[in-house]
Amino acid sequence: MDAHIPILKRAGMVLVVLGTCDLLALRSGVFLLSAAAGIGLLCGSLHVASMVRWIAAFGLCALGVMMLAWPLMQPVDLTLAQLKLQPRILPSLLTSATWLVLLHWLYRTLGAPAVLAARNAAGHKPRHMGLPAASGAGLAALLCAMAALLLHGEAAERALLAAERQFGPDYRYHVAALKVSNSGNSKQVEGLVTAWNASEIRHIPVAWQEEASGGQ
Repeated sequence: MDAHIPILKRAGMVLVVLGTCDLLALRSGVFLLSAAAGIGLLCGSLHVASMVRWIAAFGLCALGVMMLAWPLMQPVDLTLAQLKLQPRILPSLLTSATWLVLLHWLYRTLGAPAVLAARNAAGHKPRHMGLPAASGAGLAALLCAMAALLLHGEAAERALLAAERQFGPDYRYHVAALKVSNSGNSKQVEGLVTAWNASEIRHIPVAWQEEASGGQ
């Protein structure tokens, strides 16, 4: 009857350890929420188990879509150049992959038959994970689509031209980030353009202000 308790405690211990690491590193506090959830799991809370599994399904699909979309958000040549010339991005990729594994493990662990049977025995309604999964994937896809539209519009073209005027034709250029903010009758545009060739990668900040009529 209590077969689910060891499962909840195992997942809870993992979350508490993550929260403790966050506290020691003095980070933003996101992992502290995981520590609180971990304590709930250690206490055997089926409500917390359901909540954590819901969040894991959402995060797993959202992060999965973002990782799949990332290589498509920039030229393949730039991605290869970054892997060759800036190996410091590898830890970030490893961190993302670790998160995928952790979220998948939490989702599977907290969806074990013993846990679901305990929820049914306690009278809890079954929670279908299709909703958080679709929500996570849909939100990530929407954000990626919005970013793609922004980074390929008129402002992006202007940012590319501004960077190319500085460093010439010996590089290829890609708009890595773009921010457009309105202030009164003017529009402030700030961006970051990545310039690269076979031996070097540069990050070029660009900025300009436009009046309401569209002029500089």
